[in-house]
Amino acid sequence: MAEFRNTVQMQKVLDYMNSVKSHPNAETIYGQVKTEVPSITRATVYRNLNKLVEQNQISRLEINGEFRFDADCGLHEHCVCKNCGSIIEYVNNNFPKNLLKKFNSDKFDADSVNVIFYGLCNNCKTTFLGKRLNKKGMLKSSKNKGR
Repeated sequence: MAEFRNTVQMQKVLDYMNSVKSHPNAETIYGQVKTEVPSITRATVYRNLNKLVEQNQISRLEINGEFRFDADCGLHEHCVCKNCGSIIEYVNNNFPKNLLKKFNSDKFDADSVNVIFYGLCNNCKTTFLGKRLNKKGMLKSSKNKGR
């Protein structure tokens, strides 16, 4: 791993990442950091994001063809809503650990895993279907009115 000096710009990018719970893309990060460092360029933000990923200070996810960034480098999964695109973190440390333990290949030595679940978030399930679903994804029973 190459050594990088921690510049003011890099620290501002890292500070922003540590201040949000979302998974912003590079343009969002650039827009936010530019409010504090008006002279910063897109290229500098992109370069610093890549350096922070290399240093394992943030992680990069590819979701629907777009890179998103996450300050939480611990083992956790992501759930992506196919309707609104929201990203929800799901923490079950045993899940990725068990996947790594069960992975067995004489051609490849895996040391990490990235799991992304796709489906509908609770808000979209309610809006999209017009009815609330129970935890199993089944329509809750309702009394038929007027029948």
